[in-house]
Amino acid sequence: MTVLDTDFLIDLLNDEPGISIVADSFQNPKTTIINVFELYYGANCSARPEENISKINILLKSLGILEFDRNAALKAGEIQAKLMNSGRPVDPMDVLIGGIVLSNNDELITRDINHFSRIPGLRYRSWQTGDYGR
Repeated sequence: MTVLDTDFLIDLLNDEPGISIVADSFQNPKTTIINVFELYYGANCSARPEENISKINILLKSLGILEFDRNAALKAGEIQAKLMNSGRPVDPMDVLIGGIVLSNNDELITRDINHFSRIPGLRYRSWQTGDYGR
């Protein structure tokens, strides 16, 4: 299954050129509850919070939302420890997202290859460049 990262969802909300064609190619797309938090946080920091929250609510009706459960917490804890021990930490929100995606055996669609490529075993793909990894 395909999990959409916050950057993809923001581009979708902003109707970036070509994004809707890419979005339509995914069957049963999902996002994580962490991405939902990031969207609402960004909307509340914006100049038009009510308008942006309304757009987010409409978008979320078309997506499955993966929760941060015990298995995801276990994975995220393993990831964070490995990254900290290697001296290559990433944003904690990305670690939580990675834990959810890994625990559901899904693939993440993101632009943030720099962070997500450091998460061992995570399948990810850039919708813009086609870069991918595991």
